[in-house]
Amino acid sequence: MKTKIFALGSVIFLLPAAFSPTLFGDDTNYQNYLMGDRAAGMGGAVAATTDDLDACYYNPAGLARVAGSRIALSVSLYGLQGIRIADGLGEGETFKARDFESIPSTFGSILKVSDGLALAFSVFTPDNLDLNVRHSFERRPDIPGLLRSDYYYATFDDSSTWIGPSLGFRAGDRLSLGAGVYLVYRSLANKQEWAYLYADADNLEVEKVLTRIYSIDFNNYGLLGLAGAQYALSDEVFLGAAVQTPSLNLSGRGDLLYAVSLGSQESDQLVQAKDMKSRNRLPARFTLGAAWQREGEFTLEGNCTYHLPTSYLQLSGEDTWTGLPISTSRRRKGVVNFNLGGEYYVMEGYPVRAGVFTNLSSSPGVDRNDLGESQDDVDMYGVSFSVGNESEHTTFSLGVNYVWGSGKTVGIGDDFDPVPVDQSQYQLFVFLSSAYIF
Repeated sequence: MKTKIFALGSVIFLLPAAFSPTLFGDDTNYQNYLMGDRAAGMGGAVAATTDDLDACYYNPAGLARVAGSRIALSVSLYGLQGIRIADGLGEGETFKARDFESIPSTFGSILKVSDGLALAFSVFTPDNLDLNVRHSFERRPDIPGLLRSDYYYATFDDSSTWIGPSLGFRAGDRLSLGAGVYLVYRSLANKQEWAYLYADADNLEVEKVLTRIYSIDFNNYGLLGLAGAQYALSDEVFLGAAVQTPSLNLSGRGDLLYAVSLGSQESDQLVQAKDMKSRNRLPARFTLGAAWQREGEFTLEGNCTYHLPTSYLQLSGEDTWTGLPISTSRRRKGVVNFNLGGEYYVMEGYPVRAGVFTNLSSSPGVDRNDLGESQDDVDMYGVSFSVGNESEHTTFSLGVNYVWGSGKTVGIGDDFDPVPVDQSQYQLFVFLSSAYIF
């Protein structure tokens, strides 16, 4: 016999499916944050013209076009993340969460070795989520004369970091090539607690208290590669292409706990596993870009990125008490995202940038016939804007990114059975970037 644990969104849920608390996740959407400086202002549309540290993430061939060595380029995000799930905690009980985030999204440096060769080292944070949620409410159960008070508490922290070197070089007068290798680290910690207090409706004396506790945390290390090319069709028309390999899992471990005390042997459960094997697999992605650019005047660029489908075991191990195998699984469909951005110099050294982009879900969707294996399915869309200043030795940018969307997820019915519900999300971030050029 094999015990199965299923995943909904970024949060892993255990059988029985009757316990399926909802927390929004971001690992089924691939453009939650725009990396870098120029890319963050242009909606991520830079594959054909990037010539800064952005190239390390979007197309390393752009490193060959840098004007000079840059040290300590950093980009930080400051803003809000929010979620609303109608009836997510039962009929009439909306799940709501909002938190302020400060995210160091990009950091690194570039060394221009020669006119045709540049080396770089960069650190990116493409995903980061930190939520703390508390809800309490009352409802009248089917048992006459009783009043039920529900108390729900959850913490959720999920972040990914890429670290590694890149290089770009000129392979001809019009062609540049580049490549990079990244160590990918992911850390997730999630704890959810739910207490049900039953009291006499007349004298409010407590009759019984039932509880559910769910806890999971894991971390893992992986490795992926990125290669790209840029080609100038003319002095004003540029093409770009990049390919990212699937990530290769190196190592990882995790623990989980699921405890239920509902007052009967049939419903009480305890599942615990320690030192489980943890995996994280980012799918391969392919990007194509085209741009019309007059250097120092304006740029208009569009990109298209395809993320391949993937599936894997996220956690695997044995129950501490029974020795039975336990596993969690992840499945993502292929998805195409689009980026369109522009840049205009209002005067020499003062660019204004704007862009739009999609952040579509790779979730297979919420299956009404199999809610136990369903994942959050939220398609999102984004806009970006920034202003900057470029001098001989420094660059500075100030901008804003706004991402919003809606879709389906799995909520909890009054009888604790999973039910499909509507979900909406948003992210509003201000970003600051600076670099020194020598």
